[in-house]
Amino acid sequence: MRRLLTPGEQVIVDTRRHASLLVMPAVVTVLVCGAAAFAAGWLTRGRLEAVLPWVPAGSGPWLALVPALLGAWLMVAYPLRRLVAWTALSYTLTSRRVLRRQRGFRRSDRELPLAMVRDVAVHQTILQSLVHSGSITLTTGQAASLRLDDVPEVRSFRQLVLDAIDELPPDTGFADDGGLPRPDGPAARLDPRPPWDPRDY
Repeated sequence: MRRLLTPGEQVIVDTRRHASLLVMPAVVTVLVCGAAAFAAGWLTRGRLEAVLPWVPAGSGPWLALVPALLGAWLMVAYPLRRLVAWTALSYTLTSRRVLRRQRGFRRSDRELPLAMVRDVAVHQTILQSLVHSGSITLTTGQAASLRLDDVPEVRSFRQLVLDAIDELPPDTGFADDGGLPRPDGPAARLDPRPPWDPRDY
């Protein structure tokens, strides 16, 4: 990330989506592993031969591979896939822009300069409000917008965005006529230190 910064640009927040998204994959992992281990042990002890007499004797250890393979397939299909998707997506707030970066097999980058942001809206469901996460929508007043889903500490993140916008130099604003410098940008602070500290949620 550091090599993507422009001269004078600083990282304020670098985070991923809220870890609550991994709760269900973790539960599925425990259930799948437990069920696969129980089924494999049950088959290894020859219990299936007592239920189905036509099953060849001594085939229990081989049949135990079936639940093990099925469990491995379920692990890859859901929990591991969700973990990779969570790891691949990150949000970065700098002193000049907001970035949404996705890595992995599908790579995409979206960014929005803070100087173009006209509205910062927060949306939370009931469950998200319990864990202090939510979605942030940055709009420019035109067609461009950027949505960040499941942002941890969403209201603190929103306040950091607003603080960073207030700290922009006066000549980085954009007018509504196509991006010309706005003469009435925010006044420069006398204190050169930013009002925020670089942090990582």
